[in-house]
Amino acid sequence: MRYYQLTFQPAVTRQPNPVPIIRVDPAEGAAPRRAVDVLRAGGLLVFPAEDGYYVGCAASDAAAVDRLRQVTGAAPDQIVRFVASEQDAAGAGGLARAPAHPVARALLRDAGVALAAATAPAGGRPAPTAQQVVFVVGDEVDLVLDAGRVGALPAAA
Repeated sequence: MRYYQLTFQPAVTRQPNPVPIIRVDPAEGAAPRRAVDVLRAGGLLVFPAEDGYYVGCAASDAAAVDRLRQVTGAAPDQIVRFVASEQDAAGAGGLARAPAHPVARALLRDAGVALAAATAPAGGRPAPTAQQVVFVVGDEVDLVLDAGRVGALPAAA
């Protein structure tokens, strides 16, 4: 690749894989069947929660959780566990919580599994848009659920 008389060699020689993006309406409180299938197959997806977007997978799938950590760079103590109810969150302890966002609740209900999730980049605040997460993780996820802007806007500096 040439640019201003300079030659650049790509660091990675692979074909980019376009990430499927499904627009979801939070008012409907539904999870697309494809998202449920991705979770059950051990895949990673970007999903909205009330405070922003996360990369998540089925918490019971050790290989998927390892891939989640690899893709986001999250340490074990940076993995958030989303569960179906406040009682489940209290029983799980640590970084477990029951989401208030209708799409995340629908994912938990329809997939029938708890979600392991991390911010991208790890340790940061959840991004307010799905596109910001995709910018960080690229095509390393299998599906993106885009519900528009979510979470609070960052404070002005």
